Amino acid sequence: MEKIAEKLEKLGITGKEAEVYIELLKLREASVAQLAKNTSIKRTSVYYCLDALIKKEIVGQIDKNGKKFYFCEDPKQSLHNLVEQQKLAIEEMLPQIKDILGKGSFLPTIKIYYNINGLRSLFADVISCKEKVARYYMTDTSINDLLGVTFMRATIKKRVAEKIKALSLRTFEYNLDLTEELFYASKFLRETRFLPKDLKISPYMIIYDNKSIIIAPKEKIGFIVESQEFADAQKAIFDIIWNISKGTNAGTGDMQVPQKATEEDLYY
Repeated sequence: MEKIAEKLEKLGITGKEAEVYIELLKLREASVAQLAKNTSIKRTSVYYCLDALIKKEIVGQIDKNGKKFYFCEDPKQSLHNLVEQQKLAIEEMLPQIKDILGKGSFLPTIKIYYNINGLRSLFADVISCKEKVARYYMTDTSINDLLGVTFMRATIKKRVAEKIKALSLRTFEYNLDLTEELFYASKFLRETRFLPKDLKISPYMIIYDNKSIIIAPKEKIGFIVESQEFADAQKAIFDIIWNISKGTNAGTGDMQVPQKATEEDLYY
């Protein structure tokens, strides 16, 4: 009987409720008085247990000469139906659970990726940016060599389709005239500024919402930090550097020597 009780517990039939159900299985049909006597459970408690079992649709009730008797529904069918009802309840709850998961207390997370597929998945996450603004640090085009030009172009198309603007801080300058730069900036929803000559930030970085992505292309490793406090600090640092940096068409007094933009450069 203990094994049956353990199995019933997994179905949500526990304690006195399980005792009443098991006793009713033995008797096939019984009154509240009989069940109370055989289980040594108070009659009021037996009523509560029977009511719960009836709601689970595993126990039924009949009247005989004005007196109520209770019986177990076919265990094979009724217990199977109970499991199906629980599965359905879980499926219906999952979307709501996902909506509230972690909203009460959020713990920062860090995920590290050591392979190409993992690194590419980071860019898929950027497309979900809710702020519609992503901040980028770029040293060179080594990220394109690592992940592939085709992949990077497809990623940018998705970003533009989602109307996510890119603010890009770079350590190199395109030799474009103002007309060309304005055309590409508008086409790719991108505004670019160039770091002072003595300031170099090596990793490829993206900051958006409450997330910060850092990728070291040469070491082929990347990670994403999900923390509002950390992201806010990174945005503040980025914005300070942004405000002291110069646009593409600015003079080259404090910037590196311009290099002719390649097709890849124009896209990224």
